[in-house]
Amino acid sequence: MGLKFYKQFFTSKKEVLDDIEKNGTWPTTFVSGSTDGPPVHWHKDEVQAYIMEGETDFLDAETNKRTMVSAGDKIIVPMGELHAEGAIKDRVVYILALPEPRLPEDFLTMFTPEQRTNQ
Repeated sequence: MGLKFYKQFFTSKKEVLDDIEKNGTWPTTFVSGSTDGPPVHWHKDEVQAYIMEGETDFLDAETNKRTMVSAGDKIIVPMGELHAEGAIKDRVVYILALPEPRLPEDFLTMFTPEQRTNQ
């Protein structure tokens, strides 16, 4: 199915929270500090990511394409889709929308590509 990118999808936190309510998902905030980026991985839930500040790129492992994202963009990462966030110079602040509330240690568990074939 691949990652979906919506450039300049929102201009305010209120618009993000309205979209989250409309979709019936649960919001949480995630801050990614300076990093070279994680390896290719997947999650057990669909994740909708709203970039509140900063910039990075995302690798869609299905197409092997990297897409730049910055404040105002929305990304939908379907459940089980292989992907990776790119390098971050300073930090990126996200509001993430998940299908159900999760404990902090569970909401973004990363699984390796090999673990996907075992599911």
